[in-house]
Amino acid sequence: MIIAQVCRRLSTIKGHSKMCSFITQHNATDVTSFEGVCNLHAVSRELNVHFSTIRRLQRCFREFSSTSNRPHNRRPRVTTPAQDLHIQHLHLQDRLRPATWTAASIGFHNQRISAQSVRNRLREAHLHARRPHRGLDLTAVRRCNRLEWANAHIRWRLALWRDLFTDGSRFSLYRADGRQRVWRHVGERFADVNVVDRVAHGGGGVMQLRTAIEEEWTNIPQATINNLINSMRKKCVEANGGHTRY
Repeated sequence: MIIAQVCRRLSTIKGHSKMCSFITQHNATDVTSFEGVCNLHAVSRELNVHFSTIRRLQRCFREFSSTSNRPHNRRPRVTTPAQDLHIQHLHLQDRLRPATWTAASIGFHNQRISAQSVRNRLREAHLHARRPHRGLDLTAVRRCNRLEWANAHIRWRLALWRDLFTDGSRFSLYRADGRQRVWRHVGERFADVNVVDRVAHGGGGVMQLRTAIEEEWTNIPQATINNLINSMRKKCVEANGGHTRY
């Protein structure tokens, strides 16, 4: 049956939720063409696919009695499924690992592959190279202190925030490298394995930047400041003392 063949083929490609009900509806009817039940436009609307897709599958079924892919002469993949899985594991274990390193290590055991092939395999696994989030160096003690402080001050009103915290020291322990990339899934920006530790403000003290800070502070609307202060403790608690957006 053409209808059933087309529906099964589309279900493997698109994963539509209407496929099963549509197949059940037409399997009981012995038809030899689409026109026996409905026209191509009606089928395309029912399955939520383009009209040309139904027409192409119909032509393929009439010519080859099947809607499956025909033999092709495309270039074969240079990696095996086991190597594809190994590439994923390497970059999940070391999120900052460059694709060139993986390409060189895989090439020792098989034909040489390019770094672009490694990137393609990672994208197939929904791993994308993104600039890592640079957060504070949160040790276990610091994380516990952050969470304890946020819980202790979560119900403070704005009138209670009348203290000024200053820091006149400057330390340069880390250098900023904007060319680093981390391999991660979508939504994993603030995961600990994807964060590069840094010193706040590059190690610069507030006292050295006092004039610039005062100018920028006066440009911030008071409503924005209030929302920021009130949301900081909540976000810290939600992250269980971990990294947050600010």
